[in-house]
Amino acid sequence: MRRCLAVAALAPMAFGGLAAAQPTPAAPVLQIPPAAAPPAPLPPPAPVEVPALTPAQVQTALAIMRAADLHGLQPKSYVPDGVPDSGVLSPAQQVAFADGLVRYAHDVHIGRMDAAAFPELWAVRPAAYDPSADLVKALAEGRLQAWLDSLPPRYSGYAALRRGLAHYREIAANGGWKPIPEGKPLGLGAKDPRAAALRARLAAEDPLVPATGAGFDKPLQEAVQRAQRRFGLNPDGVAGREVVAYLNQPVGQRILQIVANMERWRWLPSAMPATRVQVNSGAAIVTLFRDDKPVLSMKAVSGRPGDETPMLMSAIHSVVINPPWNVPMGIAEKELWPKEKARPGYLAAHGYRIIPVEGGAPRLQQASGDDSALGRFKFDFDNPFAVYLHDTPSKGGFDRFSRQASHGCVRLAKPRELAEALLAGDAKWTPEAIDTQLEGDKTVRAPLAAKVPVFIFYWTAFAGTDGQMQFRSDPYDWDRDLLQRVGVLTPKVQVAAKS
Repeated sequence: MRRCLAVAALAPMAFGGLAAAQPTPAAPVLQIPPAAAPPAPLPPPAPVEVPALTPAQVQTALAIMRAADLHGLQPKSYVPDGVPDSGVLSPAQQVAFADGLVRYAHDVHIGRMDAAAFPELWAVRPAAYDPSADLVKALAEGRLQAWLDSLPPRYSGYAALRRGLAHYREIAANGGWKPIPEGKPLGLGAKDPRAAALRARLAAEDPLVPATGAGFDKPLQEAVQRAQRRFGLNPDGVAGREVVAYLNQPVGQRILQIVANMERWRWLPSAMPATRVQVNSGAAIVTLFRDDKPVLSMKAVSGRPGDETPMLMSAIHSVVINPPWNVPMGIAEKELWPKEKARPGYLAAHGYRIIPVEGGAPRLQQASGDDSALGRFKFDFDNPFAVYLHDTPSKGGFDRFSRQASHGCVRLAKPRELAEALLAGDAKWTPEAIDTQLEGDKTVRAPLAAKVPVFIFYWTAFAGTDGQMQFRSDPYDWDRDLLQRVGVLTPKVQVAAKS
């Protein structure tokens, strides 16, 4: 396996569910893909026949299906041709209309992808859902509107994307924005005539940009900095090649990016545990939530393209202090053995020891300590990819604004703070006890009194604290891949900027 491998002497528990990790009885039980072969599928439920809808019910459903684009869906996929506004349908139209309504309910609730179409690394997957029985019940109880309104995700992040989708479609309807001509970087005081084009482009998304100004003035510099923060770039206030490339992306590409991220929200359970660790591998950010509020956030380094950090749901069950690193064979063969060959003594100088394996190639283990690739902390959770969160001696990676650089695991900028937060209340593992343990290199595992759910997502479009849409560069090309899989894009269409 090409992922970060767990230490053999401290192997994690068998992969399982999150039932024991719930912070309150009301928290949802999450379904996690098993590490081993899944059980035999259950037989499909008996088909449910949907009764004929009344004209009023048809009109209610028709209005919602025609507005499917508000959820990033395509109304033509659900509304049969020739359905009259009166809602009076022939028997054949009734069958086609009910079929479209069931498909809309399914797609807006759990997404458009079949379970078999999910790539291995997209392990955040929705539970199967057949809306037919719920539709029949809603029709019988006279609450079709309320049922349909309840189907989309209830998360604030999804609602923010809905608002963003409407806003960017309005921009597109008004003609979009004009690209900024190429040229040298623009900074404070520049008299370049392109400053006017830059101002107009920024104003298309940012309501705080003044309509007029004298060249590249202070308000324009501040507007550039806000845009750079929205794109996850260094907010130096200079409109160089990178920020201009982001700004010159057509509005249609931003709309597609929002649609892709709305689709991912549908894969999540209807509610997440109030206490959880949430990882955004697309933006390389890790956040700890308590009572559903962020209490600790930090930069991270996620997997590089080719070693992508998988999307998954699990639960952190322990913190390993002073972890050694069992080097995956692929990393050893591609990176470390060549270094030893080029500079004999490299492995010993960096704390590696060679462990003979009877009948096979020797493996490498790096001793615990400040120079260990895992740093001083590792956070273990069961998953079939052998990935985890961990410390790192390479602190400079957090200063970058594109932070997809690991072999698949997630490196943390504040591992000590996360360890203390997860172990808070444990009489054995006080901050002073952690300090004492860190004085040496002895490896210990600190089990959590209650497992803490961890969610690793891939978000490239989301709303910031100011309500403005933020975009990332789709480092894994997963936005484009997803939109192709649900039929929105053909393979020849690009989705997001690559910078």
